[in-house]
Amino acid sequence: MRILQITSHLNVGGVTSHLLSLSHALAARGHQLIVASGGGQLENGAGAGGLTHWRVPLHTSVEFSPQVVSAGRQLAARLAQRPVDLLHAHTRVAQVVAERLSRAAGLPYVTTWHGFFRRNLGRRWWPCTGELTIAISEPVRQHLLRDFHLPAERIRLIPHGIDPAPFETPVDSSAAQRLRERARVATAGPLIGTVARLVASKGVDQLIRALPQVRASAPEAQLLVVGDGAMRPHLERLAASLGVAEAVHFAGALPQTRTALSLMDVFVFLPAEQEGFGLSLLEAMASGRPIVAVRRGGGATWVLQESGAGMMAEPGDPAGLAAAITRILQDGQLARQLGEQARAVVKARYALERMVDAVESVYNEVMRD
Repeated sequence: MRILQITSHLNVGGVTSHLLSLSHALAARGHQLIVASGGGQLENGAGAGGLTHWRVPLHTSVEFSPQVVSAGRQLAARLAQRPVDLLHAHTRVAQVVAERLSRAAGLPYVTTWHGFFRRNLGRRWWPCTGELTIAISEPVRQHLLRDFHLPAERIRLIPHGIDPAPFETPVDSSAAQRLRERARVATAGPLIGTVARLVASKGVDQLIRALPQVRASAPEAQLLVVGDGAMRPHLERLAASLGVAEAVHFAGALPQTRTALSLMDVFVFLPAEQEGFGLSLLEAMASGRPIVAVRRGGGATWVLQESGAGMMAEPGDPAGLAAAITRILQDGQLARQLGEQARAVVKARYALERMVDAVESVYNEVMRD
């Protein structure tokens, strides 16, 4: 099957990681994969491993932007020279492009909803949901039913999946040491960690506010923040104002998180309100990290409540977050139990092969229809 995957950009993040892992797995099964995007930090990954990348002017979140019209025209011209069987859109602007291409060329298309969205005029007038729509979690499926009135028979629930094997392989000690030196993380003391974009919706400030209480019980505890964004200067000033600047370490955005996760004694998952799942949560689970998640966004709550593989803290409650982290740091048996259970859940429910099987079934269903 010849498949065109469409997304806004290929910057570091959950949508890009999902799209690339899915595309590489499909290519390994003999499908022909083309990825169309506005480019980004991980663009090289879209032109390797059997994939072809078409760069188009689609690095926007505005569905009626001139970029969307231009991207649609460029893709139509390319498809006239290199036809495909199916389109798969992963962001709102990609959905709009896929709808235009579908109408013009008679191509079937599938969409994946990676989160929660406002039912604005554009989405009401022009839903662009495709022949079938993939929801990445049960809360997202309910969102589609309740807020967008999408018929249940047109929705397929397919949670994200990852290959757990790399996260079970011991990390090279020299790579771990280089990361410690780069982020200035001391070798002594427990390390709390998170992987998140440094934007207000993620609530990294709440984790920093929790750190003084954690250090009251574990004075050598440190925090490693993997990710970057506009909030970084503010977060650095906040750490300084709380007297924990020397214990908060910013590693910046990393294309792979395996090494950073291997250093963490506790992983804190900070979902945004509109986040439907969170691949960093699965990666931490596959790494066998004990997890504390903030109860926000629906996706993480759904994953952890279904499995019992982590502890939950309420949003806007740094004291409660600190208490959950401290409990894990002080109870080695609990930490091991949570880590082992998290790893087992990923293998049983969120393996990459299981996800690819399900997506491939959706493609086949659409092509048959």
